[in-house]
Amino acid sequence: MTPLQQLQHAFAKFLDQIQPRGDSIIISEYADKLEIFKFQEEYVIKLAEAVMHCEPFAVLPFEDKWLFFRHFWAAFYSIERIYSSIEYFGYNLDDSRHLVTSKFAVDSNTKWTISEIPIEQSMKFVELIQPMEINLIENLAKPLKRLQVTRFEIVYLLAEMLWSVHEVKGISDYAKAIRDDILEQISSELHNFYIFDLKLYNYAARHARLIRLIPISENQVQLYKDYLAMAKISNLFEYNLYESELVK
Repeated sequence: MTPLQQLQHAFAKFLDQIQPRGDSIIISEYADKLEIFKFQEEYVIKLAEAVMHCEPFAVLPFEDKWLFFRHFWAAFYSIERIYSSIEYFGYNLDDSRHLVTSKFAVDSNTKWTISEIPIEQSMKFVELIQPMEINLIENLAKPLKRLQVTRFEIVYLLAEMLWSVHEVKGISDYAKAIRDDILEQISSELHNFYIFDLKLYNYAARHARLIRLIPISENQVQLYKDYLAMAKISNLFEYNLYESELVK
């Protein structure tokens, strides 16, 4: 199998681990932000296991693997959560339901709390990050729905984001050489998918809309880091994952 095919296979298994089974999902009237954070910590481990099925990535030196992974996972998390919501609930732009964990989803009527802090602080934190939530819906969720993105394209984005480390410092020359070969190969496979599977012979506009999602998702990570820093400074709430070495 090619590296992209390996990632397709691994991604399917990954989704089986993190998506709800059957019709078991609950649309929560009240939701605890701490459940997201717990899910993210498990998510990171499962995603790391998934990308290790890509042989060219698996054979990289540990330091390269670390730099690659920390560069991409948080941005891809936003894309994957929206895609999984689309798989489960469909492409309807007016449907606000969004998968949060493998056990529950939320919609526009859900009231958020943080169980470990006083309700007043919790409400202030939720209000603080509301612009980020709006940005996620308007600039990432709706474009993905309008595009009617396919699973193949999501895995292509995974591969593109994983291997596009041109601005990451400390990458070895060996990893750079592999990176360039992989990026060229996955572009060729996406071309074949558009031509032979979708019968889409003029796909430049669709590809541009797809690629545009990468910087948007990366900006979402930066917004999250900024809002969490503001919450920490304001003594509202503290969550250290996005301040750790695990997020670039």
